[in-house]
Amino acid sequence: MASILRAWTAVAAKRPLATITVTNGVLGGLGDVLAQAIEAHNSKRRFNWDRSRTLRFIAWGSVCAPIFHNWYLFLNRIYPITTLASKRNFTISVTKRVVTDQLVYAPLGIAGFFMAMNLMEGGGWQSGKKRLKEYFVPTLKANYAVWPVVQMVNFGFVPVLYRVPFSSIVSVFWNAFISWANAQSAGKVELPVEMPHLAVHPDEVSEKETMHR
Repeated sequence: MASILRAWTAVAAKRPLATITVTNGVLGGLGDVLAQAIEAHNSKRRFNWDRSRTLRFIAWGSVCAPIFHNWYLFLNRIYPITTLASKRNFTISVTKRVVTDQLVYAPLGIAGFFMAMNLMEGGGWQSGKKRLKEYFVPTLKANYAVWPVVQMVNFGFVPVLYRVPFSSIVSVFWNAFISWANAQSAGKVELPVEMPHLAVHPDEVSEKETMHR
């Protein structure tokens, strides 16, 4: 494992954005495959890999990686932490990074995720709005239950080069857990699942929504 990390670091040091983009795409696809396997197991059906769905996750992860990386660099610049910073100043700067990330990037990222997935699935504007209306708020609430703590560790202790992969690794297990929890609810409780199977296709738009175009 240590040798893999050293090799990855050596490549990333030379081509950071390309390496992070590929890594984030691979981890996004891995998370989706794991989630699909959990869904199949919980529904007691044979695992049938939806390759198109996984490719959408790879695409989303790859596109977002450079944005994540530059966003983290931006937070570093506006809330710097010096090597001689006191514990109080360190805590304040990390807290500011987390609060800014969660109030600015998290809502935009979640909205972007749902709209991007809707677009890649062939949905239109109405189906995209329907998906946001149903899942944006619960997903954001679920995000706030987990990600502030994750980002506190990420911004405070993880070097900049590893922050995007760190977030992506956590996302693999987070998405898998949410898929498992959603299956356990047996449809009685709508839990936010950051997965493409929440697709709202154009033909599912209600008549009421269609009338208000």
